[in-house]
Amino acid sequence: MKGKSYLYIISTLLWALTGVLPAGRLPAAAFISYGAYDQVASENEQAAHWQVGTEGMFPICGRDVKDGIYPVSVESSSSMFQVEQAELTVQDGRMQAVLTLGGKGYLALFMGTTREAAAGEPSDYIGYVEDEQGRYTYTVPVEALDMPIDCAAYSKKKEKWYGRSILFQAESLPAGAVSVELPDYEALRKADRDKRIEDMRKEKEAESREEAGEREAAEEREAAENREAAESREEALTVVDMEDGAYTVSLDFSGGSGRAFVESPAVLFVREGKAYVRLLWSSPDYDYMKVGGEKYLPVNDEGNSEFEIPVTAFDKPIEVTGDTLAMGTPHEIEYSLVLHGDSIMRKEQSEDDRRGQPDAGWKVFCIFAGVFLLCAGIYGGFRRRGKSER
Repeated sequence: MKGKSYLYIISTLLWALTGVLPAGRLPAAAFISYGAYDQVASENEQAAHWQVGTEGMFPICGRDVKDGIYPVSVESSSSMFQVEQAELTVQDGRMQAVLTLGGKGYLALFMGTTREAAAGEPSDYIGYVEDEQGRYTYTVPVEALDMPIDCAAYSKKKEKWYGRSILFQAESLPAGAVSVELPDYEALRKADRDKRIEDMRKEKEAESREEAGEREAAEEREAAENREAAESREEALTVVDMEDGAYTVSLDFSGGSGRAFVESPAVLFVREGKAYVRLLWSSPDYDYMKVGGEKYLPVNDEGNSEFEIPVTAFDKPIEVTGDTLAMGTPHEIEYSLVLHGDSIMRKEQSEDDRRGQPDAGWKVFCIFAGVFLLCAGIYGGFRRRGKSER
């Protein structure tokens, strides 16, 4: 392996020094000396991946973008292929981008599927060029913006092609760069979030009704395991010596990038001696939360995302997971909560409870009026009594 690496480096340097090597392309001699590029990673070898883009997007071609050089955001289908920086060049309806990756694990890229890459010619492969900071950069053609593009990456360590999908985001270009009207991306993301939540609800309902067939035995075992897990979670709930009702509690929140947070104080509910906290996020983009492996859906349909989760501890970190669509595709992010037990206070009557009852000012007026009338009655009684004694 080391001998092949040395040959690869020497071949690349020789080709680069001759001036024959095209920018960003690997010479055929380097591929021949390094080894065959005809191996494809199996599905089991691939890391978890997800779809890029949002339903409702449409491709933005080069003719719809003004000539120029622009920074552009790139969405990737895999956490193993992170684009730290990208620069888009548009000229005469053609587009290409320089991608700066977050690591040095890939010798070459190929704009297509892994099988197409394995059957391709060395001249079709896009090699890396190191920038002034030593980072790997790749110059790739861009067929269209806002459209998933297949991109195979050849692993230096595994010597196999790995399939990726990337999307160049038109909304990240400067204002005026795109000559056609772009869609309302926020509305598309909200529609996608609502659809995902509805699909998850339907999936849960279907799972609860599904039975019989070859899966019956497995489903019964799974149901038993779920019951056992639910009982374990129920036992893990913090038992509180408080009356059932609504309270407020202050909390500390950490994790993620720091841009999203939950409001403090939060509403705390006590039911049959068990505590549950209502968390209101600063963003509407969270479609579920996880606590102890259990998934919880939002309790509201409009506004910022709100969830009710069980309280497993006070004054100790509670590890939770939030799934957000703010980055275009779903991402689970780890967070930590600490609920302060000494901050718990009985919550004031809700607005619903106060409806139809006199407000505080009217109550005060009635009390003073009653006291005044009582005093007037006593005073009048004394006067009448005095007159009768005379």
